[in-house]
Amino acid sequence: MYKKSLRWLLPLLLLVWAAEAQQRPVAPKPAAVQQRPATPKKPVRRPAVRPKTTKPAPKPVAPKLEQAVVVSVSDTIKRRFIVPQVQMANAAVAARINLGLADAALGEDLEDVPQPLTALAAIEQAHIEFEAGKSGFTESRYEVLYNDHNLLSVECISEYLGAYPSTVRRHATFDLRTGRLLEVRDLIADTVALRQRWQQSINRRVTEHLRTLPNEYPQLTTDSVLLADVKQRLYWNDSLHAVELLPEEPRFYDFALTPFGLMLYYDFGFPHVIQALQPDLNYQFLYADLKPWLKPKGPLEF
Repeated sequence: MYKKSLRWLLPLLLLVWAAEAQQRPVAPKPAAVQQRPATPKKPVRRPAVRPKTTKPAPKPVAPKLEQAVVVSVSDTIKRRFIVPQVQMANAAVAARINLGLADAALGEDLEDVPQPLTALAAIEQAHIEFEAGKSGFTESRYEVLYNDHNLLSVECISEYLGAYPSTVRRHATFDLRTGRLLEVRDLIADTVALRQRWQQSINRRVTEHLRTLPNEYPQLTTDSVLLADVKQRLYWNDSLHAVELLPEEPRFYDFALTPFGLMLYYDFGFPHVIQALQPDLNYQFLYADLKPWLKPKGPLEF
C-alpha cells in the first residue's frame, strides 16, 4: 500500500515543481563587461637637444707693460760722475741692463776700463783718472728719455775740458724683458726705406741751414774760404744744390726712443772752433710714420 501511494504522489510533486519553475523569474544573464578604452599616455617631453656651441677662443693676454725704476749711483761727496742703474723684479735682467748702462755712461770715457765694468768700479776709476789729470773728462750725467712698454732709453752726457770745453752725448736703449741692448734693426724691418727718408731729411735741413746761415753769421758773406769749408763738411754739392752722401750713409750708430717717436742722430763732425756752424744733429721720426716699416712682433709693435 505504501508503494502505491508513492506512485501517484511522485508525479504530483513533479507537476508542482514544474509549475513553480515556470512562475520563477529568470535571472538576466550578466551583460558583457565593457572595457574602457585605455587612457592614452601623455608623451614624455624630452629636453630639446641644443646644438653644441664651441667656446670662443680665449683672447690673447696682452704682455705686461713694465717700467724700470731708475736710480742714480755716484760718489757720495761731489757727485761729479753719475751713472744710471735700474731696479726690477727680475734681478738677472736688471744686472744685464746695469752693466750696459755703466758702459754707456763711462765706458768710452775711461782710459783704463775696469772689468767687470760695474757702476761703482767705473766711478772709482773715473775719479782716479780725474785726480791724476790723465784726461779732460770732468763730469757725467744722464737723462731718461723713455721708460715704458718694456723699453728703456737713456741719454748719457759727458763733459770735457781742454783747449775747448766739449759735450759728448751717447744713447742706449734696452728691452726690459730680456735686458738686451737694442739696435735700430731690432725695431725697424725696412731700414733701407728709413735710411732714404733720413737722407731726405738731412738734405732738407742742410739746404735750409745754408740759406739762413749768412744771416746769423754775416762773416760768411765775406769769408769765402770759411763758407767753402762749411759746405765741404756738409757734403754739399753746389751744382746739384743737394747733399751728396754715400748710399750706406748715414749709419744707424746712435739712436734713442722718446714718447713721440724714434730719434736718430747724425754728426757731421765739425771741429769745436766752428761747431756752431753745424746744423742740429737730431732727426725725429714719429711712430705713426714708422708703422709701415716696423719689425713684425718687434719691440715697437705697440
